[in-house]
Amino acid sequence: MTRFILKLSVLSAAVLSSACSVHQLIGNQVKHFSTENVMPVILSSDDVPTVCHANETNTPLLMSFTKFGVDNSMLLAFGYSGASICSDMEAHEKELWSALAEKQGLVNMAQDARTAQQLLNKEAGKRQLHAYQYTVDYFKNEYRYNLGEGSCPKIKEDNEQLLLIIGATAALQALKSDVASGRLINFDMGIPAKVGRAMDCLDNDKWWGEPKAIQAGLKIILPKDALEEQQGWKQLQDSTDIGLQTGVRLSHATYAAIASIKGRDDYLRDALKRFEALPNALLNNKYALLNTIAAIQVRQVANLYWVKNTGHRAPTEDFSQFWDEKTAPSAAVTELLDEL
Repeated sequence: MTRFILKLSVLSAAVLSSACSVHQLIGNQVKHFSTENVMPVILSSDDVPTVCHANETNTPLLMSFTKFGVDNSMLLAFGYSGASICSDMEAHEKELWSALAEKQGLVNMAQDARTAQQLLNKEAGKRQLHAYQYTVDYFKNEYRYNLGEGSCPKIKEDNEQLLLIIGATAALQALKSDVASGRLINFDMGIPAKVGRAMDCLDNDKWWGEPKAIQAGLKIILPKDALEEQQGWKQLQDSTDIGLQTGVRLSHATYAAIASIKGRDDYLRDALKRFEALPNALLNNKYALLNTIAAIQVRQVANLYWVKNTGHRAPTEDFSQFWDEKTAPSAAVTELLDEL
């Protein structure tokens, strides 16, 4: 009897071990397929709501494989970053309603919308921090690199380099979300400096000027002096020039967001004009998702600016043609008038 029980125990252990191996095998296959096949499809999609909600659905699935030894840090970083867009867009709508209600003297409605916005910003910020933390975990696991500390690793794959940008951007968005929530997240103010240093690990021209745009944004938000802040604005403008050349406009969104945060209407108007001056025909379709996200973020900045000054959100087109500017006649109209 004792021998029978011993054999049964060994058999049970073997079955359990086999089951764990099967789950790990499946998890690694899902990870490989998602990285190699799903990510390129997602990056080339301009359907942000679908991508956003898909990330909300699939992120728990990816997390379920971690207990079987599958390192899904990269996919979870991308997933949480994508999922945060859902909450961020909802928070923006509440912010608009709050601003509109306040402008019309509807105090209770403005306060209610403001509270809802803060709670949604808290949700978005938590997701953005998860995206940043999984980015940190990935580089620690794969390269033994503590993000923003020591020498830069030789990052092999484009997906890994893109991950560094997404993680850094998520961290800065988390800071913004924390402030907008009324500091409900208690964001670690040691993170921005680490993010800034980590951007030195990337080729700025290859990645659309965004690494330098992130560094410039940090200089402006947390400047040492007026000269450094002024240099930051110039660096942001230079970054949008690279974005124009490469067809990816993340740097335009960063420029607009920083200008809005600092309350600099002059730079904000310049950022919106630069964004709308970039023809759609020049956009890089390989990164359609990032371009669409940037467009959403720029429109959010434009919406708030228009609401505060006109009482309504930005128009569907030409939101950089401001209410106090005279519309210049087109060249064709000018030529026709000259002939008359």
